[in-house]
Amino acid sequence: MNASVRKEENMNANQVIKEQLARFSDPEPGMSEQEREKYHQNILAKIESGKKLSSQELAYLRVNDPMAYQKARRMEQKRQWLEQQMKKCKSKQEVREVVENAITHVSEKDPDRDAIIATYQEAYQEFRKTARYRRLPDTRKEAEEEEKQGKRKSQAFEGDPAELARTPLSEIYDALPVFDTVG
Repeated sequence: MNASVRKEENMNANQVIKEQLARFSDPEPGMSEQEREKYHQNILAKIESGKKLSSQELAYLRVNDPMAYQKARRMEQKRQWLEQQMKKCKSKQEVREVVENAITHVSEKDPDRDAIIATYQEAYQEFRKTARYRRLPDTRKEAEEEEKQGKRKSQAFEGDPAELARTPLSEIYDALPVFDTVG
C-alpha cells in the first residue's frame, strides 16, 4: 500500500514538471490552436531561411517538435562553425572564399541542404555588418602588405608602451558573448 502511494506521488510530480515545462515553452498561454500553428510555422520558416532562433523558440520546439529542434540545433552548429572560420580570415576575399567553399561542400543529398545554405548566407551577411569585417583589407595581397607594415611598425615602436597597449574597443565587443532576448 505504501509503495502504491509513492508511485502515485511520483506520477503526480512528473505530471507537474511536464506541465511547468509546457508552460515555459508556451509562447503565449492564451493562444488559440490556430495562433499556435501559425507561431510554429513561423519558427519553421525561420529555420529554413537561416535566421537565428530565440531561446524561447528553441524551448518551444524542444517540447513540441523534437525533429525541428534537432534541425535548428544543427543549423546553429553550422552557423557557429562558419563564424569561427570567417573570424580567422585575413581579408574580405578570404571570407568570401570560405563561405563559397562551405556552400559548395553541402551535399546534394542532404535533406537540409537549402536550410544549410541559407544559414551560411545569413551568417555571411551578419558578419559583413561587423567592425571586424570592415577593418579587413579587400584582398590577400593587401593583407600581406599590412602584415609586413605591421611587423615594421612593431619593430620601430618596440619600446613604446602606448603603441603596444593600443587595443581597438571593437575587438573587445567582438569577443563578448551574445545573449538572446526573450520576446
